[in-house]
Amino acid sequence: MAIGQIADYCVPWSGFDISIVARSYAQFTGLLAGFAFVVINLVLDRTYRRRADGRSPEPREAEHETQVGIALVCAFLGLFLTTLRYSLLAGESGCALTEGRAASAEVLTAVSFAASIYTLLYAIVQFFSGTAGILAKHLVFLVAVLVPPIVVFFVEDTLTHLALSLGDRGRRRPLQPLWDWANRLSIPIPLAVLIVCAAAWYIGVERRRSESPAGPIAQHFRMVVPYVTVAVVAPVVVSSVVALRYTNPAAHIAPGEAWLWVVLLTVALLVQSAAMSFQKGVEVPFARSSTVTGQSA
Repeated sequence: MAIGQIADYCVPWSGFDISIVARSYAQFTGLLAGFAFVVINLVLDRTYRRRADGRSPEPREAEHETQVGIALVCAFLGLFLTTLRYSLLAGESGCALTEGRAASAEVLTAVSFAASIYTLLYAIVQFFSGTAGILAKHLVFLVAVLVPPIVVFFVEDTLTHLALSLGDRGRRRPLQPLWDWANRLSIPIPLAVLIVCAAAWYIGVERRRSESPAGPIAQHFRMVVPYVTVAVVAPVVVSSVVALRYTNPAAHIAPGEAWLWVVLLTVALLVQSAAMSFQKGVEVPFARSSTVTGQSA
């Protein structure tokens, strides 16, 4: 009887086992990391072919390829670390599923995954920005306006899993007030993110379609933007490893810390979205920009 009670005690009363889902996430993030690596090779191959043809890149093209390369490497690094963390989460079992360690790892890994996937999409926009003007316009709208609220909603939903894991198993009640606030804010926070991103996108229309070169400060800022992902992923992975030691299945993050990571992710997404919305010339193809430059000269 005692053994049966222990077994029941370590079975999630909600019926949700994150360790099973984490296996699919590990495969998916690994696939995306491989995709990022392939695109990096495409960018390098495009550079080598241009040099083989004896054509030196224009300043805007050189800056563009550097920016794409940095964003892809940052996305690859984030996805690689996220894959490792999801793989470890897939190995969680027993009381770690019911006492908060697995759910805490889920929240932190979701933050890492969200930051990495957004940078990968950011890099894809930059990859097409100089060659396909119409496609770039649609991609900028999708990535700068629609993706951030969806990503925030996805991460915020993991807080309910943490509340279930830290709740009262005997009464089958989730942890309060984390459960209530996670459900109450599940729509308002993504909606607020959507409004802010849409406003920035609308205000930056003329700048995105401008054919004049960007200033040195704007160029430097573009190079720094992808590092926002590293600034989020590295601390969250370190925190996940340090705070959730495998010797203690009851190790978990506090609700306040979970909300803090959601806020930091939201700020990072807003910064990257605004950078894309106000990026000068991101919707102008190279051929058109080169023609205008030659005529003005």
